[in-house]
Amino acid sequence: MNTAMLYNPFEPLTRHTWQDFLEKGYRDFVLQRLEWPDISKGKGFLLSPYSTLEKAHLHAAELGAKEGKALQIPVDINKIQQLLAVNSGYRVFVNRFYEENWDKRMLRVYQGRIINYLRSNTNFKRKDPIDILFTLEHGRVWALISDGKTTKKVKAIDLIS
Repeated sequence: MNTAMLYNPFEPLTRHTWQDFLEKGYRDFVLQRLEWPDISKGKGFLLSPYSTLEKAHLHAAELGAKEGKALQIPVDINKIQQLLAVNSGYRVFVNRFYEENWDKRMLRVYQGRIINYLRSNTNFKRKDPIDILFTLEHGRVWALISDGKTTKKVKAIDLIS
């Protein structure tokens, strides 16, 4: 796998970003696993800040049992700080994209993988005009694939890995 060809649209969580969240008063977060082609299995996480405990719990309720959970500061601060440690081996990202046209870049960078997925996992024909829309829901990137008549929703990781 050519790592130069990989693209991860999420903003990395830095100590500065983390401190900024705390200074802005965020105390409720959801920490969940993140699968992406350039992240070793089990080593990636996505952190979503929330202004209220209720919003964090609504997000966490959408996740599977081992996928993620709501965290609250100060009780859970050590869990996040351990992941941010320089030699932890973990990569943590913020639930936001670092560039505006992330979805278009995804299509460009992963075009070959997307075509292979469409050929082997869908009934779409080569001549069909196909639209792919990437969305982010509850910390998961989804791809909505449509030919104008049929729409299929799949995890983006299945499409690009």
